[in-house]
Amino acid sequence: MIGKSKSVKGSLSGAMYKEREDKESEIIYQHNMVGETPKERWEEMKEVADLNQRMGKPFLENVISPEKSKGDSLSKEDWEKLSKDYAEKMKFGDNQWYAVLHKNTDEKHLHIFANRVDFSGKNTIPDNFIGEKSGKVAEQLAKERGWETAKEIAQGKKAEIKNVLEECIPKSKSLSELQDKMHSKGYVLELNYQNKGGEQKLNGARVIPISEYKSKEELSKREQLAKKGFKLSDIDRKLNINSINAEISKNIIKTQNYGRGI
Repeated sequence: MIGKSKSVKGSLSGAMYKEREDKESEIIYQHNMVGETPKERWEEMKEVADLNQRMGKPFLENVISPEKSKGDSLSKEDWEKLSKDYAEKMKFGDNQWYAVLHKNTDEKHLHIFANRVDFSGKNTIPDNFIGEKSGKVAEQLAKERGWETAKEIAQGKKAEIKNVLEECIPKSKSLSELQDKMHSKGYVLELNYQNKGGEQKLNGARVIPISEYKSKEELSKREQLAKKGFKLSDIDRKLNINSINAEISKNIIKTQNYGRGI
């Protein structure tokens, strides 16, 4: 499970965005709040945040995203329990916060908007290393539920991709042929190019499971930042596009020598 958190200034447009109809949004829970609409929730939280005029970013924007098979099986009560457990471990205390479920993406995920300012005007939720803290809390919650952590899931995916690459590279005589073979195994080998002196030069690649792949035109800004799949160096430190090209060149020479009877 993935957990993310950052301090933000907050805005009415941001509050409205969380509950847009096209996000297939659903209010899961709200703590120490009575608002019934996005606008009411925002105004209620801003009124408390304004008690502390020294804070430039009085709110926390949090995202919790379980692995797809787990998220698909959760009931509303399960999502509520997840949001409450997260809030407790993040030490939101009695501060205002609310959770909205988004169901419009491949992986259902919670947006939790929290007020760092309490009802007396004090900043009770420091944002030092808040992103790192959120990730650790998400892993704790996953372990408590008997789920694989984000790290464990990623390690399994990388090991599987490495096996597929080791199977396909020796059988390929070009990068395009390697892409075709990877595709037949359920993966997209996405080549990255960089403009150098007006010329497009190959400088890396990512491997993405077809089930997670979308073109750049289809990706939301959040998904573009997340960057599905793995860079070659993430799969294996020794793996890079130059080493793959070198192996492919050897395959070509072997084929030529075989054709000459050498």
